[in-house]
Amino acid sequence: MPVRNPRTLIIGAALALAAPGAVAAPKAEKPVAASKTKLDLPSLQKSLESGEESQALAALSTIAGSADPAGAPLVEQLLGRGASVAVLGSAIETLGVLAQPSSGATLAPYAQHRTAEVRRAALRALIATKSPLAGEVLRKALRGSDAPLRAIAARGLGELGVRSAVADLFSILPKDVAEAAQSLGRLCVGAECERLTELLGKLRFEVMESAIVPLLLRPQAEVPDELKLKVIERLRRLATTPANQLLQTALAKFPPDGSPKVRQGLERALKGYSAVEDSK
Repeated sequence: MPVRNPRTLIIGAALALAAPGAVAAPKAEKPVAASKTKLDLPSLQKSLESGEESQALAALSTIAGSADPAGAPLVEQLLGRGASVAVLGSAIETLGVLAQPSSGATLAPYAQHRTAEVRRAALRALIATKSPLAGEVLRKALRGSDAPLRAIAARGLGELGVRSAVADLFSILPKDVAEAAQSLGRLCVGAECERLTELLGKLRFEVMESAIVPLLLRPQAEVPDELKLKVIERLRRLATTPANQLLQTALAKFPPDGSPKVRQGLERALKGYSAVEDSK
């Protein structure tokens, strides 16, 4: 068997690689650079555990400014240990910025803190996190004596769509909580909406007006056109500047795909005509 020249073998291999359709040897992949972390977690943890208020506040400002959820556990641990009112407030606000539902369990106890500012910050942060615990905490806050806290809770229940709170919201309407009316305008269904609209003219207009626009802008499947037209007509008959401004606001915000009947009702009412065109 003839022995082939090694030089010939090398040249042949090179020609084969250069030929069309030849499969090139796989190139060595470059190592993927590790993604940069927004936060220096060990350093921040050290600052938060230092006991120095200025260091803790600076660390919280860094975490909030980054909006990096990786910082949430550090802030939750701080709240679990406790701190000065200033640090607590900043920590709670930071969790609100990070908006992690898992932070709800840490925030919930602070809704009953002895300091009003801390309680209110805790509710606002809970609303921002959309934690499953938020609904019950907000409902409990409605029953307290802290008026600003009730307002925050009432607004949050509407924003989070907590239908189970409708009865609670009705119960505080007589306390002039406009946020409760607004949330009811977003949450009510069926007879609840009828009940709400019947309060127009019985409670202060400044309270009830916040419910009207959300109610008029909801889909027909949730609030029937007939009820909306009844509300529009009631506003027209009030013949006051605030009522007229409310109709103008509703028309300006009315969605392009909204009910033509309701849009026409708003337009007619603003011109001084009945919201429902006479069929005769």
